[in-house]
Amino acid sequence: MRQLLTALLRFLLRHALQFALFIAILLAGRLLLAEWHAYSASSGAVAALRQASGSADSHGASLAAAATARVYALQHASQSTIAGRLEQVQAQLRQLRAQQQPALFSLPLPDAATLARHAQDEAMRRVEIEVLAQEARHLGALQAALSGEDARQTLARLHAQHVQAYAALKENARQRRELEARHPLAAHLPGSDAYAQLARLEMEGQRLREINLQAYKAWLAQRARTGDAAHAALPAPFAIDGQALAAALAPMHAAIAAGEAQLARNWIGRWRGPVMDVAPTAALLVLSAILLPAAIKAFFYFVLAPVASRLPPLSIARELQLEGAALPLPPPGESRISAVSQALQLQAGQQMLIHPEYLQSSPVSTRKRTQWLLDWRFPFTSLAAGMVALTRLHSDVPASVTISASDDPLLEVAVVRLPAGSALVFQPRGLVGLITEAGQPLAMSSHWRLGSLHAWLTLQLRFIVFRGPVTLIVRGCRGVRLERAGQGRSISQSATLGFTTDVLYSTMRSETFIPYLRGQQALLNDRFDGDNGVYLYEETPRHGKQPGKAGSWFEGMTDAILKVFGI
Repeated sequence: MRQLLTALLRFLLRHALQFALFIAILLAGRLLLAEWHAYSASSGAVAALRQASGSADSHGASLAAAATARVYALQHASQSTIAGRLEQVQAQLRQLRAQQQPALFSLPLPDAATLARHAQDEAMRRVEIEVLAQEARHLGALQAALSGEDARQTLARLHAQHVQAYAALKENARQRRELEARHPLAAHLPGSDAYAQLARLEMEGQRLREINLQAYKAWLAQRARTGDAAHAALPAPFAIDGQALAAALAPMHAAIAAGEAQLARNWIGRWRGPVMDVAPTAALLVLSAILLPAAIKAFFYFVLAPVASRLPPLSIARELQLEGAALPLPPPGESRISAVSQALQLQAGQQMLIHPEYLQSSPVSTRKRTQWLLDWRFPFTSLAAGMVALTRLHSDVPASVTISASDDPLLEVAVVRLPAGSALVFQPRGLVGLITEAGQPLAMSSHWRLGSLHAWLTLQLRFIVFRGPVTLIVRGCRGVRLERAGQGRSISQSATLGFTTDVLYSTMRSETFIPYLRGQQALLNDRFDGDNGVYLYEETPRHGKQPGKAGSWFEGMTDAILKVFGI
């Protein structure tokens, strides 16, 4: 019952967590989609408004230039011509102001192109209205100035007529006074010539007084009509007011600012700018990451590897001044020397150092101790090769010891016996144990080859040499083989376990470039020459699953370090 409840609770909890996870994913997706739609809409609107503003600015500049040219042509035109143009401008203004804007919220909703076109049309309409309004104001001022000039001329003419009528009236009065002075009695005696002449002068004076009064009234009326127009002056040359023209687009600029503020609040908009700023650099880095390894590999393959192939081979025996003794070879056609397990005879007076996991069985009479390092003179090599916490076996009588890789079914074990006087360059990574004479130190030495291009290209600058007599217990994935070098043999570097010191060691370039470029082959293969020399290799190297990864200086830091130290 308890198991049923536990299973039921686990089932419910698992599906409840899945349900909560799906809700979180859907909510996050909806939020992300909403943010993207808002960003796209705001970005499109701002782009449309900016385009409309730019088009309106250029359109306003062309309209301003045309209006300036028209007004300049009317500076010396008649008042009737100016009045006619003013009526045309006012009619255009009425038409533009009466235009009905298209509905933006009709179904289906207009697309982005329609919205952009509407914004552009509205901006141009505002600019046209402002330019025409400024032209109309200037034409009105020009017309008022011309009207004032006509009024001043009429007032001067009426004033001259009044002065002329008043002078005639004064002259008539002077003639009457002279006539009365010459004929004081006759001038008032009816029937006399003087009386008739005075009567005529009085009638003429009455007429002149009427003319003078009419001229005075006409002058007063014209002066009242002239008023401030008499003081109006010609306006300054026409020029478009840029601030007023910009103010006509103020709503559009405010909408652009509001859209930019909305984009700034959108997290997609906040990240888009910085991302776009660094995107070219990132793309260049990605391109460099793609092309630079290929360029380096091409340089290694076509330049350094051929140079290394033409260099003389490396002879460890000649440099160490060793005579060297040949290792015993298996029968012809049977180069495989490994097996799943090996039975070794531990003679009296011999000791065995072995990994505990490889010691399958041993007589109970053998004495076992723990030895922490393979060789205390080489602590780093022992640690890096895994030769630590070894089991040391002694026996006073011959004892049969079975060695097997109990932790890995793919590993096989081989026994390599080095007779006295022989030497083997060996990589300790393949060593699982050895047998030496009791009380005799292990003849193991290291040798650096910093002046060899072969060593630098393979990054094996240090060689570990084991000298006989000693028996090496070696492991290898899927088997270990021992072959004679003869007139020249090549093998993958990742498979090489060791070679005798009388072998002429060199490197040769892999046959094809594309597999090397794709990481399917190493840049260099090991080459062994020498009639009596032999080399040792494992059939399926595990540390070289990707050829070239540990064989090149730029691939695999750990493997490269171990390779440098010959491990």
